[in-house]
Amino acid sequence: MTAHARLWGTLPSRYADRRVATSTVDAAGRIVAFLVAPDARCWVRGPAPDPYTATIVVLDGKDVTEVAVPDLDLQFPKVDVLGDGFVLADARCRMPEGPAPESVAELEAQIPRNARVIGADGSTRGTFHAGDGIEYLTTDAAGDIWIGYFDEASVCVPLPERPPRSRGRAEPARPFRTMLDRPGLIRWTGDGTAAWLAAYDGNGPRSGWLDCYSLNVGATRTWACPYTGFPLVEIDGAGVRCVRRNPIHWAFAVLVAGDRLAFATYDDGEVTMRFGRVTDGPIEATTSEPLHLPGSAPRAVAARDDRMWMAVGSSWHVVTI
Repeated sequence: MTAHARLWGTLPSRYADRRVATSTVDAAGRIVAFLVAPDARCWVRGPAPDPYTATIVVLDGKDVTEVAVPDLDLQFPKVDVLGDGFVLADARCRMPEGPAPESVAELEAQIPRNARVIGADGSTRGTFHAGDGIEYLTTDAAGDIWIGYFDEASVCVPLPERPPRSRGRAEPARPFRTMLDRPGLIRWTGDGTAAWLAAYDGNGPRSGWLDCYSLNVGATRTWACPYTGFPLVEIDGAGVRCVRRNPIHWAFAVLVAGDRLAFATYDDGEVTMRFGRVTDGPIEATTSEPLHLPGSAPRAVAARDDRMWMAVGSSWHVVTI
């Protein structure tokens, strides 16, 4: 098996005076770029920056759509298309500290609403709490939002359901939400409801979800390789379908085409494609080869089914297996 990168699209030169704060490729294959002024402090830790206006540019072949979004204070932005609009998130947010809140209202007042649903006209339709430590934000064709977290993450989420107690024993009062460290991966609905949580799925990997190291959101399935064991976890609308042992570690992206797999890793400053196949049990590694990209290493990656897009400079390149 071989893989070659080809040019997918390039941001028009008229945006050269803007900074690409973040970028992705949506479920329809469109390039989505979040552009800000060069002096926007959206990648600096510390107090929130002064409100700024961002321009979301969507490239669909030769068609270019611009949406101005005013009054933003996101410091580590993530973006993807959601319906006829967009979802934005601040990857780092300050979680509540100090004594535990004594009421649901107090807790709801403390947690930051660091995700924002934006309409096609740039107006805000709603906000929700997406948690701290976001590594990936990817929407699917059904309108759900998959957020993968790294190992410093925490999020305030609903408590898992408990089985009913025996008759005669009252259930103690419980708060609506709880702080969850290292959530790994969460599927949110378009209105910001946590519909599935990796940490609550008993069919997940035994090593847990310390870090969602790679994520592939396909048309009907989602795949992830969580740290520390890097198994390939297959997920559908009901939850984890399968966990396969994987001899290929530290892959920042995974591509899936039936029983054929490809994993992208960094080796000595270069991208290497490591191929494998699915047998009746674990993944079997087969061959590997370097992936030649123009310019520097990719600054953003998006994987969907058998394709992986990588942003290099102002251009996106695609690899298909």
